Amino acid sequence: MAYIIPECPTFKTRGEEKLFNALKANLDDLWTVYYEPVINGKYPDFVLFHEYYGILILEVKDYTTQTILEIRKDYWKIYSQGKEVSIKNPFSQAIEYRNELINLLSKHKELVEQAGNFQGKLKFPVAVGCVFVDLTASDIINLCIDQVIPLGQLFCMEDLEDSHVFNEKINGIMETLFTINSLSREEARIVKQVIYPVIKVNYSGQVDRSLEEEQQTGKEEKERKEILNVQLISFEHYVDEFYYVVDRIHHLCQTGAARNITIAYPLNRFLRRGTVKEFISDLLKSRGLLAKRGLTLKLFELEQLSDYCRSTDYLFIVDINSIRSTDVYERQLRPIIEGKIYNGPIMLTANKPSWLTKKLKNRLA
Repeated sequence: MAYIIPECPTFKTRGEEKLFNALKANLDDLWTVYYEPVINGKYPDFVLFHEYYGILILEVKDYTTQTILEIRKDYWKIYSQGKEVSIKNPFSQAIEYRNELINLLSKHKELVEQAGNFQGKLKFPVAVGCVFVDLTASDIINLCIDQVIPLGQLFCMEDLEDSHVFNEKINGIMETLFTINSLSREEARIVKQVIYPVIKVNYSGQVDRSLEEEQQTGKEEKERKEILNVQLISFEHYVDEFYYVVDRIHHLCQTGAARNITIAYPLNRFLRRGTVKEFISDLLKSRGLLAKRGLTLKLFELEQLSDYCRSTDYLFIVDINSIRSTDVYERQLRPIIEGKIYNGPIMLTANKPSWLTKKLKNRLA
């Protein structure tokens, strides 16, 4: 589930609440969703941030086929509270918010390309979309809304009801601009601080400006227990990572080194297409491993692993960079790699650098 800021927002319209519930239900916890953050004196409905994709600004409307009277590229006429009202095109509203946010983000040199063809531009896309919670796809076409707002940047009623469609629509919008590898932890911290400034004051009265820095130092000093049979491999992209894991499983099967193999993932997050579990399952199927005689393969979320891993010959834990909190590490991953739950060989894989990959590299060195 996405991380929501503020935690318990009060909505101005039913449409905002409906979109909020869809975001909460359909986005994984690598997303941060901001409701009406203050962007240079303006209040966009929703700002979504993901360090792998960038920023998406969503303007939501609960118009119906009866309330929309006239549509133009710049202004619309709607029926509201018993009278005809002229309003700015929702897409134009979203673009204004985008421009304001880009200006604020661009003041931080850490977020801006310092050389090359894109020197002076942000390292990540800031995209916009419009959500019509009470209009169907047919309504969008019949009202000719697609003629003044790009269809690829429109969300309708049906989009909110299907998690796969919803996430693929978001991915499509972000990819229209450009794709990124990932922002660093510090870059992501700056972005979040720009969108929703928070200043922490410690007990000594000094200002602590590291919004999301984990209290790691003391804990790491205590973590000196030797880790056996654990290997960590990092990749540049999840495609390379998952292909390697499947190739490794095929090799283990061919050599007879393992017959009962488990693959665990911290989060069944949405990728560019499909989810982690779907992507890996498709790869296993394409190699004929799911139907391989004498081979038992299991795919689980990490939180379920403790109930099933004892009979496993070989354990893969993939996409560990998606672990964002020390709590998840302490409860779910650490007991496994320290042999408290499972004593067999473990391969950890990641497709992005993170605080956890850095921590584990130090421990496994």
